[in-house]
Amino acid sequence: MYQPKLRKSRNRIPIMSNAEIDEHAEGLLRDYKSTVLKNPQPVDIEAFAEIYLDLSLDYTYLSHCGLILGRMVFQDTERVPVYLPREKCADYLYVERGTMMIDNTVLEDRKEYRLRSTIGHECGHWIFHSDYYTHTNRHTSQEMKSLSGITGCRKTDIEGGSGMAGRRRLITDTDWLEHQAKYFSAAILMPKTPFASVTLDLQESNYLSETDIAEALSRIFQVSPASAKIRLIQLGLTGCPGQEVRLANVNYLTCPSN
Repeated sequence: MYQPKLRKSRNRIPIMSNAEIDEHAEGLLRDYKSTVLKNPQPVDIEAFAEIYLDLSLDYTYLSHCGLILGRMVFQDTERVPVYLPREKCADYLYVERGTMMIDNTVLEDRKEYRLRSTIGHECGHWIFHSDYYTHTNRHTSQEMKSLSGITGCRKTDIEGGSGMAGRRRLITDTDWLEHQAKYFSAAILMPKTPFASVTLDLQESNYLSETDIAEALSRIFQVSPASAKIRLIQLGLTGCPGQEVRLANVNYLTCPSN
C-alpha cells in the first residue's frame, strides 16, 4: 500500500502543499487502480475506502438537521453522537476505529456527488490525520476523549466555496485539517493527470464555454459542475485553449511549522 511520506508540525499536522496532495492522491490511485490515471473515468470511491483503505462505512443520522455529513473514527469509542429520527432525540453509539460514518441525508438527497465528496473527504482525514487525532486523544481529559478521536465534518467543510479553491485564510488546526481533507477529496475524485488531459482536449473545441467544459468534466468524473469548475481553478486550467498547464499559487500553501 502506498504510504505518503509526510513532514509534520509539532502538533502533528502534515506540512504539505496542494501540489503534494495531488502527488499523494495519484500515488494512492496508481497503487489501487492505475487505469484511472490512464483513462479518464470515475473513481470508485466507496471501493477505495472499503477495499484499499480497509475502512468500514456506516450510514446513520449524525445530527437532527443534516449539518454533519461525515465522521471518521480514529479510536474505539462508546460515545459517538447520532440522531434518532423516530424518537426525535440524540443518542450515542459504540463505534470501532476505522469506521467512516456518513449521514443518511446524503443518500436521501439523491445527489451522488455529495456522497462521493464526503467519502473522499473522510478518506483524506484517515490518510493524513490519523496521527493528529490519535495523539490528541491520548492527551485529552477523560471528559473530552469521546469526541477528540473523531472528525465532525460539516457541509461547508466538504462542499465547494472559495476555501476549496485555496482562497480561504487558514489559521487554526481545524482550518488546516479541513482544507487538506477537502483538497484531497478533489484530488482523488478528479486526479490531476487525467483531469488535465481531458480538459485540454475539451478546450481545443472553440464551441465549448467554460461552463460547458465544467459540465462535461462533471459527467466524466461524477462530481458536481461546481466542483469541476473549482478544480479547473485549482490546477490553473482556466483560460485559453492550449495554454501551459500551470499550478496556481494555492498549490504552495503550507502548514505553519508551529
